[in-house]
Amino acid sequence: MVMAEKKQQQQKQKPVRKGRTIDKWKKKQWFNIIAPNDFDRKLLGETVAEKPKNVEGRIIKVDMGQLTGQRQKRHISILFKVNRVEGNNANCVTVGHTTSHGFLNRLIRRRMSKIDTVQRLDTSDGKRIKVKAIALTQRKLSKKQETAMRKIVEETIEKAAGKKTYSQLSQELIFGVLASKIFKQLTKIAPVKRVEVIESRLLEGK
Repeated sequence: MVMAEKKQQQQKQKPVRKGRTIDKWKKKQWFNIIAPNDFDRKLLGETVAEKPKNVEGRIIKVDMGQLTGQRQKRHISILFKVNRVEGNNANCVTVGHTTSHGFLNRLIRRRMSKIDTVQRLDTSDGKRIKVKAIALTQRKLSKKQETAMRKIVEETIEKAAGKKTYSQLSQELIFGVLASKIFKQLTKIAPVKRVEVIESRLLEGK
């Protein structure tokens, strides 16, 4: 009786033979991350995934200085989102940009006015976007002057959004075209040191 129990215990304790482990990396493939037409479909990098659907929706942040070769633009990062995979190419759309905090901190000085604006706007093609801008003056302004400047900044950006598609507006925001227009208008009120659109983000639409 005891021998039978021992035999049963030994059978229970026998190691279970495991099947061959599958190397998951062998099942994955590399995809080229491609910028949209606005950035000449440049190669942004590569990513690995098991299936194309696992790549879609990924957000890629790229240094603008590296992308365009303009070293003075290194403080700007452009945000791209993979929206379509064709073969081994993961095609992207632009979904916004950000400005480094270090760059902004170097600009701000005492005895100057800092005018911040945050807006949610609709472009002419129905895209909802969020835009943050900042204007820095060469001297401290009165509250009345600051209010007048803030109104100009907001109205200029809102007007541009209403007339342009998201793609067109995004280019003007990222490359400083709209900031230059705002700068010229603000100098009619007081001396201005700098105007920057420090952030933009696509909120709705693709």
